Amino acid sequence: MERRFYEYRGMRGGEHYERMEANPMIGYRGCFRNVAESDLFGIELAAITHVWESGLSNLHLMTVLLINGPNLAMLGRRDPAQYGTFTLKDVEAAFTAKAKALGVEARCFQSNHEGALVEAIHAAMGTADGIVINAGAYTHTSYALLDALALTQLPAMEVHISDIHRREPFRAISVIQPACVGQVCGLGLDSYLVGLERLVKEQLRAAPGTAKPKAAAGGMDLLRISITEIDTQLVKLFNRRMELSEKVAAEKAVSGSLVYDASREAKVSERARAMAAPGHQSAAESLMRTVMRLSRERQYELLLPQLRHQTATAVLPARPDGSLDFVRKVSFGGTAGSYSEKAAKALFPNAEHVAAWSFAEACNQVLDGRMDAVVLPMANTSGGPVETVYRLLQQNMFIVRYIDMPVLHRLAVLPGAALEDVKTVLSHPQALAQCSMAIRDRHWHTEALENTAYAPQEVVRRADKSVAAICSDDAAAINGLAVLPESICDTNCNKTRFIAVARRLVVTPDASRLGIIMNLPHRIGALSAALEVISDRGLNLAAISSQPVADKPWEYAFFVDILAPALAPVAMSAICQLSYELPRLQIIGWYGEAGNVKQVI
Repeated sequence: MERRFYEYRGMRGGEHYERMEANPMIGYRGCFRNVAESDLFGIELAAITHVWESGLSNLHLMTVLLINGPNLAMLGRRDPAQYGTFTLKDVEAAFTAKAKALGVEARCFQSNHEGALVEAIHAAMGTADGIVINAGAYTHTSYALLDALALTQLPAMEVHISDIHRREPFRAISVIQPACVGQVCGLGLDSYLVGLERLVKEQLRAAPGTAKPKAAAGGMDLLRISITEIDTQLVKLFNRRMELSEKVAAEKAVSGSLVYDASREAKVSERARAMAAPGHQSAAESLMRTVMRLSRERQYELLLPQLRHQTATAVLPARPDGSLDFVRKVSFGGTAGSYSEKAAKALFPNAEHVAAWSFAEACNQVLDGRMDAVVLPMANTSGGPVETVYRLLQQNMFIVRYIDMPVLHRLAVLPGAALEDVKTVLSHPQALAQCSMAIRDRHWHTEALENTAYAPQEVVRRADKSVAAICSDDAAAINGLAVLPESICDTNCNKTRFIAVARRLVVTPDASRLGIIMNLPHRIGALSAALEVISDRGLNLAAISSQPVADKPWEYAFFVDILAPALAPVAMSAICQLSYELPRLQIIGWYGEAGNVKQVI
């Protein structure tokens, strides 16, 4: 049985007579909102025939207008991979048949001209109850269509044959969406039919209060669309600027001019500040500095082949084919049983291992040629960086390898001593820091020594049961001390990174970390700008710490670890740029990991 829906457009006393349903078997039934059943012009519903006769001009079949925009008349010939082989005539026929099945009337319109589409939307205000629109390319650009749809206050469903969100970026932008109640795309011809069905069921036949409200023009969506449009223009201008920067790089390659011209950039930044609206001056200057930094980065990438040997990158080898076979003798700070000794044996198991009184003395043995490498603790997962080692790294030495090792501290005492006897603990400052919670909770006094391995020796020398050492199991055993079963580490996952340092820079094929030291100029944003040179290139900053610069009060050197494959051009370009633009930059190694040690300490 065919069911048709009509709308009665009459008004009485401000009341809107909403819809009527025609049924050939029973005549017309009223579906009125805000109207009492017996208050239809004072006539009982039993006399509905009189309503039909007296108000016939106000009753009409609900109508949906299908609007197709530019180039859609060429369906069937236009890029079949995206738009199929069906024609516009096929679309309109299927749409009309679907509308009939849904009990509404369809009208169709197509134009390649924006003004004609606007006029068709305007005309719909008195002749249609809803709109299904495929605006074609105007979807992405036409604010005129947006305004027209918003003006009509008719429910409009946006449809597209292809999936606009999986094509070129500009096609994903729909400026008309805020004036539509929904969007259907990517279903081919069915996009029209699904869109029509949704419009009828969700809007035209929806129960009062359940239809999705149409977005108001000027809302958040419109603001975002405007911002997207501006962003699109910004990117286009940025692309043009970068093309010019590449030409500038070509000119500098011939002239030998420096990439970074501080005075010119200062003038450009000041001009941007002067042009900015009140309240945006600093932001405009920051934006301009960022654009110029990105421009320089591109120039350094292009000029890297000729700048490589003129910056800190000059110390790097041509190929990452270095070997550590030359390491025969290795020094370490401390004595037998120290953590550094165990790390040295793990890093270089076939080398001779020689103890030195301190980390500094161990480094001197490498600098004067007595040793091939020195093993040093660099940082701990709970105690942080080993400050003395970072200061030693500023000498003319290079990190060639590293290993992360678990550190299990023990409380070593004289035989017969109990936990309650302990009043004072001895160890290296790092070990004391890594056991700070136990020290605090038990109110122990602390004394710092040069190395953890010296602590058990000192306990033996003092022969005092109130004194204990924080050291390794091996160091305790070598000195004949007992190990108490007390857990004293702040964490159950305590690890120390040990590094192997040599006089020459060796880059092995498996190198994965680039270590640098950089001094920064004393100006606002200097550290941020330096780190952005790294992050802009997609490089991961693995670690950063600082040390005071000797003889320069309140100036600091920053130690930075960057994750990068051996001699990666993108990392070398960053180092090249920082070499030119910072007061000092020093490469302290491009090195790999020796492997994880599960339980050696």
